[in-house]
Amino acid sequence: MELLHRLRTRTARAAVRLGGESGSQTRWAERARIVLYILALALLGWEVYLSHIQGLTPLQTVVRAAAVLTLVGMPRWPLASAAVSIPFLVVEMWVSVDPVSLMIVVPLLMTGLLVATQVRQFGYAYALLMVGALTSLQRTEQPLADLATWLTVFLIPCLLGEGVRFWRSSVEEIRLASQAQLGRQRRDLARELHDTSIHDITAMIMALERAKLVGLGTPKALEEIDHAIAAGRQSVVSMRGVLKILRSEDTLQTRTPDAIPTVLASTSTVQRALEDARQTLGRMGHELRVHLEDQIDLPMPLSVRTALVRVIQECTANMVKYAEPGSPCTVMVERTDTETRALFINDVREGGRVDTALSSGVGLIGARERVEAVGGSLAVRHHDGRWIIQALIPTISSASEGQVERAAQH
Repeated sequence: MELLHRLRTRTARAAVRLGGESGSQTRWAERARIVLYILALALLGWEVYLSHIQGLTPLQTVVRAAAVLTLVGMPRWPLASAAVSIPFLVVEMWVSVDPVSLMIVVPLLMTGLLVATQVRQFGYAYALLMVGALTSLQRTEQPLADLATWLTVFLIPCLLGEGVRFWRSSVEEIRLASQAQLGRQRRDLARELHDTSIHDITAMIMALERAKLVGLGTPKALEEIDHAIAAGRQSVVSMRGVLKILRSEDTLQTRTPDAIPTVLASTSTVQRALEDARQTLGRMGHELRVHLEDQIDLPMPLSVRTALVRVIQECTANMVKYAEPGSPCTVMVERTDTETRALFINDVREGGRVDTALSSGVGLIGARERVEAVGGSLAVRHHDGRWIIQALIPTISSASEGQVERAAQH
């Protein structure tokens, strides 16, 4: 199985190199149809020429021409063309023993095309039918030898058809895998952009708005402007990380999709994320009440830590946007041997409306994707005038990190 997988992968990559751009398979199929049409016309001309020089009857000439012309319908109606060709070929085998005729090319092409493009059983059934007709209608003194010969002859187009089928399925497998990988990378980049640059830019806008409200000449305004500058610098650093990945030529070849967040920015610790949340909410006049259990300080796999930190950051951003002014916000994080639980609670401001430019609604979607990628869940609900967000993340050992990362790709 490993050898077959390697052969399939190498075959598909070679095919992609021959025509990896968009629409290449369609162009190859069109070229194959043109070749088939040219071959059919050449074969038709040859058979009409033989019929003329051999003095065949008009009926025999029509039978030969009709059998060859069924090849023209193969690209569009393969099964119907193959079925129509059978009576013409059987009549030709019955009445003709001309060794110069190339009529055998017709059933051989039919067999190869059916095996390559249709359900392969049709191709093999067609081949067996032709072998039976040839063995029965053109008998010699050694019928078993005739049967073995025709079986060998028709085995060649069957093998060629299987090769084409193998090539097509390999290319399709690579294409689907590439699309899935590209989709994962886009989602990862979207999450990182939202969790880094978008958060920083939102913080800049809100800090400048607060500075404008208190008056630009006050110490509080200068503090807010300094915060906006720091957030802007951090946003530039994050964007440079994204641009570095997008400019890298080997991103699709040497990096796994789940490696992108690690490349973009190193994830802070849970304690650092909570401290940043405390400072951010403090600037908005909110008190952050944090309840942590001792086990949260134990070593945590990168994927779990990244998911938890990003959830803390996103929930903090939501508290800033939606929490009732001056109300306290609560974060509870506890860790057991089986899972890490995080609970975020805040009172909702009256009306619950924020600037649409500062709220896209995709933040919690990205947070849920992060948590689900490591086997967890995230629930969001509005109850009794409060937003309640609960994240459950399985607690795993570092040895299982690779398994979780691979599982996140599927």
